[in-house]
Amino acid sequence: MFDQLAVFTPQGQVLYQYNCSGKRFSEAQINSFISQLITSPVTKKESVTNANTGGFDLNVVTINDEVKNSNSFNAIFYLNKQPEIYFVVTFAERTLELNQETQQTLALVLKLWNSLHLSESIQKNIKGQNEKNIHNYVDVLQGLEEDLNKFDQYFGVKYEESIKQEQVDSNEAATNESALQSGNKNTKKKLKDTKNKKQTLGNVGSGRKWGRDGGMLDEMNHADAAKLDFSSSNGYNSSQVALDATINKDSFGNRTEGGDFLIKEIDDLLSSHKDEVISGNESKNNGYVNTAFGFLQKHVLGNKTINDNDLKSVLDKLKQQLITKNVAPEAADYLTQQVSRDLVGSKTANWTSVENTARESLTKALTQILTPGVSVDLLREIQSKRSEIDADGKSNPYVFSVVGVNGVGKSTNLSKLAFWLLQNNFKVLIVACDTFRSGAVEQLRVHVENLAQLMDDSHVRGSKNKRGKSGNDYVELFEAGYGGSDLVTKIAKQAIKYAHDQRFDIVLMDTAGRRHNDPTLMSPLKSFADQAKPDKIIMVGEALVGTDSVQQAKNFNNAFGKGRNLDFFIISKCDTVGEMLGTMVNMVYATGIPILFVGVGQTYTDLRTLSVKWAVNTLMS
Repeated sequence: MFDQLAVFTPQGQVLYQYNCSGKRFSEAQINSFISQLITSPVTKKESVTNANTGGFDLNVVTINDEVKNSNSFNAIFYLNKQPEIYFVVTFAERTLELNQETQQTLALVLKLWNSLHLSESIQKNIKGQNEKNIHNYVDVLQGLEEDLNKFDQYFGVKYEESIKQEQVDSNEAATNESALQSGNKNTKKKLKDTKNKKQTLGNVGSGRKWGRDGGMLDEMNHADAAKLDFSSSNGYNSSQVALDATINKDSFGNRTEGGDFLIKEIDDLLSSHKDEVISGNESKNNGYVNTAFGFLQKHVLGNKTINDNDLKSVLDKLKQQLITKNVAPEAADYLTQQVSRDLVGSKTANWTSVENTARESLTKALTQILTPGVSVDLLREIQSKRSEIDADGKSNPYVFSVVGVNGVGKSTNLSKLAFWLLQNNFKVLIVACDTFRSGAVEQLRVHVENLAQLMDDSHVRGSKNKRGKSGNDYVELFEAGYGGSDLVTKIAKQAIKYAHDQRFDIVLMDTAGRRHNDPTLMSPLKSFADQAKPDKIIMVGEALVGTDSVQQAKNFNNAFGKGRNLDFFIISKCDTVGEMLGTMVNMVYATGIPILFVGVGQTYTDLRTLSVKWAVNTLMS
């Protein structure tokens, strides 16, 4: 649940306050909000407008206590212009469920406030149109006691109803989980078949799979090992690495009239059975039309009031479909509960079955969960920061940090991101902050050589630029060898300073892969983020990982402390999983962090922006 609700003026006069736990209202939170956002407006705001906000343009901020970071909190707020009034809901951490709860709560508050015309009455008081009190002074709340009491009573009732509904849903989820565990033989057989399918898929093209504890299990056969053995009597030579000269920029993206190079959305590129998928969707949307009684049931069903019993078997079926697509059971439970909330008590459309109505509702729920609640316009943000010039006539670089578990493709996707940024005429400094894995620096050096040659055909592989570094005037590698976690932070700070001095636009920091369930490996991430202060922290998730992606996303999102979260995900290896895209749903469900890019191959142009429509259609097929 959220922490508290406050309605107040910019001058600090509280018009209404509410604490969820019944404790004393925390004025310190509101004071911190006013201090950092109103009197010193330097805190980063994120705009939110979706179905949960009721059409209101809300903003989300993270308020950091400069003395005690443990007191940091998040706030979602709405600023009413005439009169100027702040509506603020505070909450502890950003999770998908809590994000939606706070958005829905604030939308309810605004609708109720407007229905009682409280803003209009306050505006009249401010203009002196209402009577003054005995002290010849107009209070903004003069004559509004009755309406505020109505507001308080109605809001309290609606909030208690929502709490009760959450408890009911929680109990139902527990009951369903228990029933699932003690299910019949057919259900167990389906789950077993699904598990075997996942294990088979995980071993194709990946050479590894994930254990129940989140660890990586080596499953590489001798044939795979032979393919990956690059040792020879002559040793390793980066100049022998073949560079694909057939890079097709047209397939990668398009350049706008303003000169920005935008990556294309992922479409039916990965669907080898496009026609079968479309026909399958049409068949399912037609309900029972292909059965012996199809015509009759299609025309008799409809205009039915839906109850829990009608949905039970349908939701069980949809839940199993999601699980077979690698959606984690807890995420599938959440989605089916959303369908239940949406449909119970409503009526089906004419000639529409309950199953088709539920499928349409689930499609809407999946679309809502995968659609970013915050606009991520990287090009505009980068250009905005680069336009800020310091006293030396230079600007600070825009810093990215890439994190993730071992082997998900951090370095590869960092290089794809670098290629896109290079197409937008940014100078890119790639920083080797993975000082643990043997060969990590050398791998990045190969990528830098490839990118340098793609940007300048005359570049000689292995040569140094005028600053004595690997690369050329477009892209360069910053390296300082191998060492412990102290060296990582040192390299990051030196690289940012070097990028500032040498007028680089972008800094891309590669980091060491680490197991998400190992506190010893995860703990250095917080100090790294505190010292390097990257503008964006990107987590690369692997489409192959399946249901363990929930815990991976949660642990990485929490690794940087309450005052810092991940900014977005890149989901790699989407070309290897077919329709099993559940990892996308799992990671967004666990954190509320959006997916911006997906990896669809091994070349630098195999990067796409996420098409929510494509992902939802694939999951529902």
